[in-house]
Amino acid sequence: MQGGDRSVDVHGDAALYAVDALEPEERAVFEEHLRGCAACRAEVDSYGEVGAALASAVAQDPPPVLRENVLAAIHGTRTGTAAGPSAGMPTGTSAGTSSPAGPEAGASSGAEVVSLAQRRRPRRQWLAAAAAAAVLLPGAALGGWAIGTQTEQREQRQLAAQEQDRQNRLLAAADVATHQLAVDGRTATLVVSEQEDAAMLVAADLPAPGEGHEYQLWLMQDGSPVPDVHFGGGQVQVWLDGDVDRAGAVAMTVEPAGGSERPTLPVLAAVEV
Repeated sequence: MQGGDRSVDVHGDAALYAVDALEPEERAVFEEHLRGCAACRAEVDSYGEVGAALASAVAQDPPPVLRENVLAAIHGTRTGTAAGPSAGMPTGTSAGTSSPAGPEAGASSGAEVVSLAQRRRPRRQWLAAAAAAAVLLPGAALGGWAIGTQTEQREQRQLAAQEQDRQNRLLAAADVATHQLAVDGRTATLVVSEQEDAAMLVAADLPAPGEGHEYQLWLMQDGSPVPDVHFGGGQVQVWLDGDVDRAGAVAMTVEPAGGSERPTLPVLAAVEV
């Protein structure tokens, strides 16, 4: 766009300039304008300040896909500036066809240029808004991602604190007792408190129970085995689910993965509680 029409639009190019979405000619014109326009300089600077502030507020690196989405958004804005076949010529004139000559044609051409300028102005305003979004929305996405991560970490810390408190109550109980269970030459420790109605099995390195199988604990209540927690080998720290204060003993067997309702013999280990 030339002359007065271009000077009207140049103030709206700050966002496009901030994300490098101007064509070379437009960029040169805007930079010349920028030297004498404090308002546009302030607007361009504000985009950089907002982006920097949002970036500094995020303590962790964002996932790679976020960067890809940001780049795609910016590239989409730049490719959107390409004019289609009808954007560069008056309505009704096709590529390779000469415009009619004569005064009437000249008058028509002048009207069409004005019409074209009017059509391009809202389009440039839309592009400027898109460019501003390309600057600001990535920061908002980073902030949202960071808030989600921080929320997840806070929940994990709360769960860890609850677990630690539960263990502390068990170990501090007046009637706490420990029992050793020998499992295929390895030792597991059962920590029990009837006062807390809680029990936890701890082992550093239980042998694998076999493919498709798990260990399972049983609470012996009134002479009958009640199924309880089931788990794999390796490092183990599991809480029993049932009423420990009603149990006279705890037994361990190997069961199919998912546990069983009745114990499969033989019993690997058992201890009175």
